[in-house]
Amino acid sequence: MLNAILADDEPIIIKGLKKLIPWEELGIAIIGEAMTGRSLMEQIVLKQPDLVITDISMPDGSGIDVIKEVQKQQLRTKIIFISAYQEFSYAKDALAFGAVDYLVKPIEKSLLLEAVGKAMTQLQEANKDQSSKGKLAVYEQKDKKTQLEELFDRLTQGDIRWEEAQRKLQSLNTHFPGACFSVLYVELAHVQLQDGRWGEHEKRLLVFAVSNLVDELIQLYGSGLVIQKGENLCVIVNHMRVEDDMQRLASEMRDKLLFYLKIHLTICIGLPVISLQDIRESYMSAIETMNYSYFEKEGTILSWSQNERHSGSDHVLADAKQAVIKAVIAKDKQQVQELLGSFFEHATVGANGRKESAVLIVYAMLTDLMEEMSAVGIDLKVSAEQRIDWQQRMHQFYRYRDLTDFITVTILEILEQVSTAGGSREAQQIKIVKEYIEEHYSENITLESMASQVFMNPYYFSSFFKKHTQENFKQYVTNIRMKNAVRLLLQTDLLVYEIAEKVGYQNPRQFSDMFKKSYGKLPHEYKSQIKG
Repeated sequence: MLNAILADDEPIIIKGLKKLIPWEELGIAIIGEAMTGRSLMEQIVLKQPDLVITDISMPDGSGIDVIKEVQKQQLRTKIIFISAYQEFSYAKDALAFGAVDYLVKPIEKSLLLEAVGKAMTQLQEANKDQSSKGKLAVYEQKDKKTQLEELFDRLTQGDIRWEEAQRKLQSLNTHFPGACFSVLYVELAHVQLQDGRWGEHEKRLLVFAVSNLVDELIQLYGSGLVIQKGENLCVIVNHMRVEDDMQRLASEMRDKLLFYLKIHLTICIGLPVISLQDIRESYMSAIETMNYSYFEKEGTILSWSQNERHSGSDHVLADAKQAVIKAVIAKDKQQVQELLGSFFEHATVGANGRKESAVLIVYAMLTDLMEEMSAVGIDLKVSAEQRIDWQQRMHQFYRYRDLTDFITVTILEILEQVSTAGGSREAQQIKIVKEYIEEHYSENITLESMASQVFMNPYYFSSFFKKHTQENFKQYVTNIRMKNAVRLLLQTDLLVYEIAEKVGYQNPRQFSDMFKKSYGKLPHEYKSQIKG
């Protein structure tokens, strides 16, 4: 008889799993239940079950944390993940290194039977074939890889002497066949999908999936390894010739990551070096190249060879700025938009690949505009706090395109303030917006879609909405949805996931998290307390 533990933070799911398949007929005894990651891990260590079926997303330790701990302690426990995250179509591949399978809620009986059968087969094979010597070999190989990653991290950081690094490589019995080394820096920190589905455990899955895919591609071009640098990845490639095409490798990485994971990544190629001793030079050139990504769109490949320095003319930049200011004073909207495009181009050249310089140039134009407007007797009624808020937001933008969009909207707001009062029109527009949200909160309402309803730019609409409601748009929609969720909880017998769908959430976990944030309790806890 095999032993199994079931884990999910919703008791109804555990209850359903117990009834879904005939466990005892399969020769499996349910010896424990858990509702948190920590409780599950404690039971695994204490009871050492043969099989665990667990939600991948749990409070106080995710399923990924659990499987890592199981691997770390070299337990024989097999794990099947379940989750409501349907969008993680790549999770089966990402978890294949340790999990038996990955099932999506609501769980089908046939798929669960198949996964349990697969786990039982693996357990039988492990009992026959695994030896203590094999375990030791796997552990040593894993430990060697970890030590290599730490060594290369120190080499790229420049905090280890070359003589010490050589001794470490010799002790690890590591040799590199190629004569050259190149560093490719992969930007992961700003991976943000429009539906906001990246939580902490999803990010860990993402890093793991990207690392595996990149590691496979490296082998086609030579050898190497992938090390994590904060939330980004440093890819070290050992290749035969300086002229080997790293651009081709980077393009293949970008295209496959987009195809398999549906994400856009910026990749920067460092200077190739002919000695491992100079690997930091390649790394630093890749980092320097990454500065230029601020002025590019996501999914761009940049090379150290493209880092040509341009010297812009201060006189030309000053003329472009004054042209914008004059057009604003003249209240010529079309000319303002045209001249802003020219100014932003000159600012890009003047910034010379530096984000901070670009922000300072653009902010200086905004402050000069304020002074000129005041000089001609136009009071813009912009407080010191608002100016500080502008500056902070400008520094937070991840791409130059976002900065220029923000400045364009801000200046057009100033132009509208100068041109018209627009009070009654704005009141009518906010009325339309509120009525639409009340009627369509169960649909996928976004800032962009709502802005289009009243024919506004999304950035301007965001400011417009907050001005008239004293709330940001996202929080306002959330509040409407939560109020309706409470109504459905108290007046119907709908399940949590059904209520989630009716108030506009495709992801029940996200709905439960937002409900708890609003009311301090999970939906089923709230309902139980009220009924009690």
